[in-house]
Amino acid sequence: GIIFFMKNRKLTEKRLLFIKKILFVLTILLLIYHVGWTIFILAYRHHIGDAYIKYVTTMIFRILQFSAMLLVLSAPKFLKKWFKINVPLTLYIVIALFAFNALVLGDGLDFYGKYPWWDSFLHFHSGIILSFVALWFIHIMMAEKSKFIYMNKYFTCLFLVVFSLGIGAFWEILEYSCDGIFHTNSQQYMASTKGTLVSKDDIPLKGHEALKDTMKDLMLDLGGSLIVATYGFVRHDEIVKKISRDHLSPDDILS
Repeated sequence: GIIFFMKNRKLTEKRLLFIKKILFVLTILLLIYHVGWTIFILAYRHHIGDAYIKYVTTMIFRILQFSAMLLVLSAPKFLKKWFKINVPLTLYIVIALFAFNALVLGDGLDFYGKYPWWDSFLHFHSGIILSFVALWFIHIMMAEKSKFIYMNKYFTCLFLVVFSLGIGAFWEILEYSCDGIFHTNSQQYMASTKGTLVSKDDIPLKGHEALKDTMKDLMLDLGGSLIVATYGFVRHDEIVKKISRDHLSPDDILS
């Protein structure tokens, strides 16, 4: 059983590392493409006219998103080097996929503007992902004492939900701040567009409707975390027995 587990784990690691390489290559190619286009636009700005400012602004915004994605992909190395923290490979890939969907597809390629449901899709999954991050966080903070925390399923489930909602609320504060400073549409308060970048012609929502996106995002974060908490509550005893029987760490469960 242990031999099969180790072989299966190695195969899984190879597949996950392959996904990492794909995300890295795609991000690099998009970054090079947009840097090239930015240089081209600046070089021929006299032929393009005043519209070049809008194009360059859009390109720079996308380049920043792709650069942020590369930082996400490099994050585990920095965490291990500076803080001696090992991020489970599965958790890392899941977060990287989420970041790719949000930064590269959502902002970089304007999926938020093209597909109105994209933001809701990501927020629902963020609640699920943050719940697993919460489990890993417990393990990191409590070290060997974490096994006693896992014994209390009520605390574990409550922590998952509160942690996800807390991070979700903090994210909304960041979006609100970015919208105020950079005049973007991260909180989707515009009636005329769902995209992150806005123009002077876009019309803002009014009254109760302006709060709709923020509250919807928090509700989706709550829904995602409740799914994981419910699953953990139902299978808690089985998971604890598996950890004790196979001498697995939470990293092994997440990997």
